[in-house]
Amino acid sequence: MFGKPKNNSVDEDFVDSSDADDGKGDTQRGGSDSAGAGFLLDRSKPSVISEGFTLQGDISAKGVLHVEGFIKGTVSTDVVNIGPRGAIEGQVTSKSLHVKGAFVGTAVCDELFIASKARVVGRITYRTVAIQRGALIEGELVHAA
Repeated sequence: MFGKPKNNSVDEDFVDSSDADDGKGDTQRGGSDSAGAGFLLDRSKPSVISEGFTLQGDISAKGVLHVEGFIKGTVSTDVVNIGPRGAIEGQVTSKSLHVKGAFVGTAVCDELFIASKARVVGRITYRTVAIQRGALIEGELVHAA
């Protein structure tokens, strides 16, 4: 149907057999050299905390975290995106922090972006910053040397 041949094999997005004999294994996608490791997910895809979801605790990971729900705790990832309906209360450590929703707490990041409808309460230490007109900031923005 719809011009696609029927194929009962495993979804090609999860299994990549094209590099099975090239000697590289699956290390390029974050896997190991062991057989059958091709099912691992691509690490460039973001992890998402969806709207309506609340997480209380700590998150530590590589890659991108996109938040549309609510997190209370400590977050340590490469990139943190707080969406327009998202909020984080706690501590954030990341290379890049983009706030479009609400952030309350302390953060340390290399790159800070605060959108026009964002609300930031607390202390953020950054290396580079971009703030859009209309953002609400209560607290301290500290430039790291």
